[in-house]
Amino acid sequence: MAETETVFLPANFRFENFATEVSDVTPVGISPPKTILDSDQDLQIKVSWENHGLATGMVDGRWHLLVMAESQGPGPEVILVDPGDHIFALDPGPEPRSYSRTVDVAAGTLPVVGGHGVTLYKLITSLTYFDAAGNRGPIAAYEEGPIIQIYDSTL
Repeated sequence: MAETETVFLPANFRFENFATEVSDVTPVGISPPKTILDSDQDLQIKVSWENHGLATGMVDGRWHLLVMAESQGPGPEVILVDPGDHIFALDPGPEPRSYSRTVDVAAGTLPVVGGHGVTLYKLITSLTYFDAAGNRGPIAAYEEGPIIQIYDSTL
């Protein structure tokens, strides 16, 4: 479930349908796995959301998107996207405004640790607003999850 904070009243600005989805990079026509992935596979994380409310057309600036993977149990915390690669302009206009970004994660980025040949990771997605002058603004959101299992097929 996504958490959001803003100084605007909900009627004036709100997030809806904030979602983080995972899939491996699979040839067209094959249903890609969503939460159990081989460590030697590239994967993609798609983040999408909508902004609604009267202020949607008046807010100008940039979004900063960050996606992290936190191991559940022993293992690392991994930043999956360089924030500099995922800074992008808001698209002012009438509501709703829909946004979507895809983060490509190379095979081996999420290591398998421990003796069972699997590691669980919880994805955490953070979205922060910066105004047109580059100052952190009063709008932010984050989502915990989904949890994904990375396994090593060679073990």
